[in-house]
Amino acid sequence: MSASSEPELAALAGFVSGYRVDPDDSRLRERLRTTMLDWASALIAGTGHSLFPAYRTAILRPGESGPCHALIDGSRRPLTSAAAYHAAVSHFWEVDDAHRDSTSHPGITVIPAVLALADARNLPAPTVAAAIVAGFETILRVGSHLGAAHYRINHSTATAGALGAAAGAARAIGLDREQTLWALGHAGTQAAGLWAFLDDGAADAKAFHAASAVRNGLDATLLAEAGIKGAARVLEGPRGMRASWHLDDRDSNWLTPGDEEMIHTVTVKGWPVCGQMHSALDCAAQLAKASPDFAASDCPVTVALPQSALAIASVSDPKTVAEAKFSTAFCIAATLMGKPPSLTGLTDALVSDPAVRKRASEIRLEEDAEFTARFPKERPARVTLNTARGEISETRAFRRGDPEAPWSDADMDRRTADVLKLTTLPTDFAGLIAWSEGLAGLKRDWKAASLFDLVSSADMPSQTGNDAKALEVSIS
Repeated sequence: MSASSEPELAALAGFVSGYRVDPDDSRLRERLRTTMLDWASALIAGTGHSLFPAYRTAILRPGESGPCHALIDGSRRPLTSAAAYHAAVSHFWEVDDAHRDSTSHPGITVIPAVLALADARNLPAPTVAAAIVAGFETILRVGSHLGAAHYRINHSTATAGALGAAAGAARAIGLDREQTLWALGHAGTQAAGLWAFLDDGAADAKAFHAASAVRNGLDATLLAEAGIKGAARVLEGPRGMRASWHLDDRDSNWLTPGDEEMIHTVTVKGWPVCGQMHSALDCAAQLAKASPDFAASDCPVTVALPQSALAIASVSDPKTVAEAKFSTAFCIAATLMGKPPSLTGLTDALVSDPAVRKRASEIRLEEDAEFTARFPKERPARVTLNTARGEISETRAFRRGDPEAPWSDADMDRRTADVLKLTTLPTDFAGLIAWSEGLAGLKRDWKAASLFDLVSSADMPSQTGNDAKALEVSIS
């Protein structure tokens, strides 16, 4: 490549800096409504997760102050701390969105970065909406470009997510094309996130990937805003991202925006577990409904999946809810027995249920080469009950909530209500709907900070000196 040729991220930077939301695009308004309800409900629900106190203490450090609200926190926080906190908390339950081609969670990286800037700088709805769409475009295109080979070792939400957060932030504060390219370059040099935590039984650390991606993306954009030049060829350079990760023959067409925004290709999840097993769970749920006696019996079960699902979601002996989210055999067993790992059903009691654990031991996971070839364009799965009367099988190519099977407004409202059951904190449900619709409708009176008035923190302990002591102990 000659030194004078355009950087591979230049077209994307141009799209981001120039993007505007068409106020007459009703389809995009519907997608933004769904997107905001999905992320905001996941954020609020995160306060009810067992990881919440530890992450809150680690990220919202005592004595720090700034311009941004932080959910159920009594004081204002620094920009990057508030955004990182919201990113992590919204990922605890694994109910946030997902994307097939990029194998990423776009909402938890883009929206916290953009909302923190909107809160700090009082940005209007049209700017915020454009920034969210532009950020989604970036993480989804970069993640899809990096591909399955990258995802086998690296968590795309953490790597491509850093660029998505930077792009959303750059559009939010109005950086031009060159500055946006700098921001993407800075973010690319900091992009990191390995699946190693799964190998060492440290699944509780996954939410830290989202927090780090958002922090790095915001810092990258603020550097660019300050005039610090970034690595324009951070993807293709001889010491760039692809060289570092030994990625050859990547499809660069992914990096050029098309006629339709990529946000329309995002999945809103139906299960609070790793998205790699969702199609299989949909199959198991149908088998449990159609053949409940066989499903709950001790007959052998075969689950056919793409190789990626076996690599990521095959924890064999989950001891915690966090580990169960990555155990296809366990979640399939629970579903077949009529105890599905639903938004409110995946609990410590389910994980320790001896009958479910026994059923899980009767489930065999295997790769289907055809399914592997179809991944990630599709998320195929097949679950087969091997009964004395023969095989009973169910197959899916897509997951509930995929673009091919989207949620209606009414279904999305019911889903939101179910997600909010994961926390005990009172939430203004109607207000949350109105807040999401206000952004989607580009309303003049919409404010990012209004979200934080919808949740009551009366029953939530505030951060105290004890929290500071706990942080001190954990660091020492």
